[in-house]
Amino acid sequence: MALRTFVKVSGINNLSDARYCAGMGVDQLGFNIEASHENYTDPKAFREISDWLSGVEFVGEIENETTDISSLVQAYSLQAVQVAHESQIETAVNSGLEVIFKCSSYTQATAVWNTAKDKLSYILIETDEHFESLSKVEFPLVLQSTVSESDIDRVLEILEPKGIALVGGNEIRPGYKDFDSLADILEVLEIDDLA
Repeated sequence: MALRTFVKVSGINNLSDARYCAGMGVDQLGFNIEASHENYTDPKAFREISDWLSGVEFVGEIENETTDISSLVQAYSLQAVQVAHESQIETAVNSGLEVIFKCSSYTQATAVWNTAKDKLSYILIETDEHFESLSKVEFPLVLQSTVSESDIDRVLEILEPKGIALVGGNEIRPGYKDFDSLADILEVLEIDDLA
């Protein structure tokens, strides 16, 4: 299974989402690894999920500016760490992991990229702005937006992003999950093996 563009799915907290996304060819799965976060995945739950998966990278998602990144990431087998504060970039780089910066505006993204570009893998922009009001940027951008499956081709054409980011959700009950919102986007991005 392969997708036409890079895809990261954030907020993974259950095996159902993780296995579905990995099976669909998603590149990265993000886990909230701060105990204070409402969607926290502790190290034991992370291992139980990640042990079932292959072919996908794991990202530790950090929102709080005061989080001790160095000690926190040691409890997880991660390939990348995502931070939301510019002051955390250097510490994240020192972890030896790939670093992703998350923000909510193009202005902030451009400023951070101009300052820290050699340290970042890409910038994830989480926005409610309609994609047609946004302009193409000259750095690796992953867009997390309220984009419908009918808009995906235009998003990829207009913005030429590195990829897109989606968000996982909670299971209805253990082992039972409605994948409609993820499936709609991922199926549009799926490369037809017969082509």
